[in-house]
Amino acid sequence: MKRGFLVVNNFLNLKKFQEIEQMLVDSAKRRGMQLVLKRTGELLCPVGGLKDMSLPDFALFWDKDVALCSQLEKLIPTFNSASAIYNCDNKIATSLALDRYGVPTPKTIIAPKTFEGTGYSDIRFLSNAVEMLGLPIIIKEAYGSFGQQVYLANSLKEAQSIVKSLGCKDFLMQEFISQSSGRDVRVNIVGGNVICCMLRENKRDFRSNITGGGSASAYEITCEQAAIALEACRAVGTDFCGVDLLLEKNLVCEVNSNPHFKSTFDCTGIDLSDEILAYIEEKLK
Repeated sequence: MKRGFLVVNNFLNLKKFQEIEQMLVDSAKRRGMQLVLKRTGELLCPVGGLKDMSLPDFALFWDKDVALCSQLEKLIPTFNSASAIYNCDNKIATSLALDRYGVPTPKTIIAPKTFEGTGYSDIRFLSNAVEMLGLPIIIKEAYGSFGQQVYLANSLKEAQSIVKSLGCKDFLMQEFISQSSGRDVRVNIVGGNVICCMLRENKRDFRSNITGGGSASAYEITCEQAAIALEACRAVGTDFCGVDLLLEKNLVCEVNSNPHFKSTFDCTGIDLSDEILAYIEEKLK
């Protein structure tokens, strides 16, 4: 029997995370595999000390702790890799990775780097960004989930106010794709194959996230959309992911290394945990 660790965040223990974790554990059991839940704090050790622990055959890394993942993957097969998780978790890294592969995205500008104690003390660069991207403008913190760190500024004054509130956090700016306001397509990919898709819509917000009040329906993507999503997956280096496509122009908005697929299951009836565990089982042969 193949045994693996399901590595999850030490501090996030909400019901929506527990549901995903249980689906993955149950899927492993159905395949004759054992998946043991491990919070990142349970793997605490000196750097290089993981080799002295009793490790399983593989790890399914369902967190964004890149430092821990990079240590673990040196010792056992780990899905996704640390570099893939980083490329997805940091939206600036995502943008750069997609650009290297020529994946179409909204026009993007990375904000100048600042530091703790300095902040964005000179925001004249925002005027140049607005001139290049137009208004409204999207402002995204480099790190964030469920759309909670993504903002829409309808004027330069609003953009300035948002940036001042960020302190010293890294962020990027993107053109606003009005045709896809409150709408996108989540493309779920495992092992280089499109498994299922759903259309997400939110009539009360420019963000389509289900957590933010959006709704979902099954969606059949075109060959062009599938090709773009698969190229995005290759660009960031994931074994499995959820790619968010903006409609009409088929632009990649984000790539999620550990997508919250309970909403996908509720919408399509397809359990992505089965696909992920089947993929890992095949890779371990």
